[in-house]
Amino acid sequence: MKHLAELALRAPKLSLAIIFGITVFLGFGASQVEPAFGFRVLVGDDHPAIKTLDEMIEEFSGGLPLQIGWECGPGHPCKHVFDRPSLSMADAVTKELAMARYVRDVQSPANAPILVPAEQGFQIRRFVTHGELAPDSEALAQRALQDRLWTDHLVAQTGLVGVITVQPSDNRASTDLSIMDSVSRALAPFEAAGFTYYLTGEAPRIAAGKGLSESTSRLIPVLVLLIGGVLLFLTRSWQQSLIALATMGLSLVWTLGILGWIGWPQDGMLEILAPLIVIVGVCDAIHLLSRYAEKLSLCSSKEGARSAMTKAVSEIGPACLVTTLTTAGALLSFTASSLDTFFRFGIISAIGVANCLVLTFTFLPLVSSIQLEPSQKIERNLEKWQVFLTAIAKTSARRSGALLMAAAVLMLFFGFGWLNYLKADQNWLEAWGERSTLTQSIRFFENQLGRSQRLELQLSLPLEVRLEDPDTLEKLSSLSDSLSSIDGLGRGTSILSFLDRIKNLAHDPENGFGREVYSIRGNAELLELISLGDPEMLGKWVNFDRSKIRLSLAASEISHSKRSLLMDKVEETLAHSLPPGWEVSLSGEVALSRDWTRDVQNTQHRSFPIAFAIVFVLVSGFLRSWKLGLAAMVPTLLPVVVVLGSMGWLGMSLDVARAMIAAIVIGIGVDDAVHLLSHYQQSRKTGSTSRTAIREAVLATGQAIATTSIALTLGFLTLVMSDWQTISSFGFFVALAIMGALIATFFLLPALIYRLVPEVEP
Repeated sequence: MKHLAELALRAPKLSLAIIFGITVFLGFGASQVEPAFGFRVLVGDDHPAIKTLDEMIEEFSGGLPLQIGWECGPGHPCKHVFDRPSLSMADAVTKELAMARYVRDVQSPANAPILVPAEQGFQIRRFVTHGELAPDSEALAQRALQDRLWTDHLVAQTGLVGVITVQPSDNRASTDLSIMDSVSRALAPFEAAGFTYYLTGEAPRIAAGKGLSESTSRLIPVLVLLIGGVLLFLTRSWQQSLIALATMGLSLVWTLGILGWIGWPQDGMLEILAPLIVIVGVCDAIHLLSRYAEKLSLCSSKEGARSAMTKAVSEIGPACLVTTLTTAGALLSFTASSLDTFFRFGIISAIGVANCLVLTFTFLPLVSSIQLEPSQKIERNLEKWQVFLTAIAKTSARRSGALLMAAAVLMLFFGFGWLNYLKADQNWLEAWGERSTLTQSIRFFENQLGRSQRLELQLSLPLEVRLEDPDTLEKLSSLSDSLSSIDGLGRGTSILSFLDRIKNLAHDPENGFGREVYSIRGNAELLELISLGDPEMLGKWVNFDRSKIRLSLAASEISHSKRSLLMDKVEETLAHSLPPGWEVSLSGEVALSRDWTRDVQNTQHRSFPIAFAIVFVLVSGFLRSWKLGLAAMVPTLLPVVVVLGSMGWLGMSLDVARAMIAAIVIGIGVDDAVHLLSHYQQSRKTGSTSRTAIREAVLATGQAIATTSIALTLGFLTLVMSDWQTISSFGFFVALAIMGALIATFFLLPALIYRLVPEVEP
């Protein structure tokens, strides 16, 4: 770091020109960064769950549809779903969406087929044909409410809630966002007329994720102002505050530029990249400027200012280098994930932290050495800090035994709560928050229709098995009934639902005519009748060569722990009930959500020990002592244990964001201890005793340590204002842990040194 800063100071014009050129080049790359959302972006195209989903969409036009619900009755423009205002609206919206780009199919009460008896068997009818309402709509409504393919799919059993189902052509985020734009345009005139709509499915989730991420991005100006205010208050220098913020701004441009040139999308995880760079990156700048202020108070010339900067870099550079490496190492631990989003986050955030280090020791020295701070102002500021830090040093010396005992008790008590009561879980309704329109829509669907998600099964038949065989259909029926009996799943829908509907029309139930007496020929004829009447209807449930069958079951939005239990029961049932030779693939929102959350939590479980090991090795190597390395980890580990243990005792769970707390705090929180112990070792080398050296270290580094920790704490606290409850709680608990690490570094770390290091001359 010293050589890098000296090189920049020797050739300031050339250095600034190089920095400017790099900024322009990477700035162009930053403009190419595209936001992206959805399961595909998060888990990657090669993830098994995405491959299964793509196959199902290709085979059946199934997968992750968008559902639009509306309510009729008092206070609404329609009395019931089947009256003229409701059906006219559904017909207009259906026709417009059917012509929209990326839409494969649209079903609504206006255009969905209804089978009615006819002289030669049955006839396919619709409520609206060529814009005209069927004259016998009341009779059709009665039949629709008795049809299992209508109730809880297209209309509630009460007849007061209707549903339009939109099937995208694929599962790409750009497709879903385009469809959401089309939906918004189609619904706008009817919303003006008084209709209220509720949207669920992958597309609304992506749109909601985009909105929540944008709400997090809007916090950046607040974050910058808050950290700038903290810097100004603690350094009493508006020049230093602006220089530090400008350095972080350049670092952010560089990082986003690299992201753009690599071609990676800015997914939901990377929405916290900008706040993270600003919050974490400013720490090295604070340490350097603090040490520079000390050296600057002893000189009064421009050359003296440059000398002061050189000395400050020489003293603080090695510690800043190792703290950057520990933070980057902790972030890189996320590359152990099987999910693309965590891999990208680990790589690009580590690059961002490295960018902050490079600019802190090139751009910042160049700009800072130009301006001089009145030495009296610096000295007054330093004197106030010395009084405060002296009191801390005396307290940790006098109460070292009590402090260590208290720390041990806290570690045991909260460690027990962490290990025994804190469980990994994810409830997306809690993550989005009750104010989210998506949460409100999901609750509407589940209250009115009993479900908001679906579990999709793709069944592959052996070559020798024919779908038309009554035995095959009986086995399918038995499997569907077994799965539907699982608590948490609704009734199954498959090709059997259509066959049963036709048979009920064609034969009197009192004749005792059952499904098992049909012949292969009879079933084949029924399938052909369905295909002739509506080719797309059959294609949604059976593939072209009839070797694959789709079975769909209704489900609700539940927490990950309950979803995992549900999926375990599904897999157990399949193991016992799936006929020999049959193969099955699971998809739909339920399966995707289970796989995503499971892989996220596996990532977190791997990242913490990896981060701990990386940080411990780096710190021990820098201090050249495994004992001091272990001592540095204690004030960082204690607040992590306290925070996570508190969550366990309070009955909280680790969601996707909270599970990242441990690894991130380990990487960031250890920085204070590294700076303190680095100065401690320097004092020991000059002949100071351990007690004197640790006291001098507290006095020399305390102001910068406190400033960085307070800036970090307030920076993460700004995330509490995010509409995304997951990000909000993440910011709160990280801020709490960072402040705990500061307190432990000031009091617990010196107490460890007092008790563990002999009071002898080095």
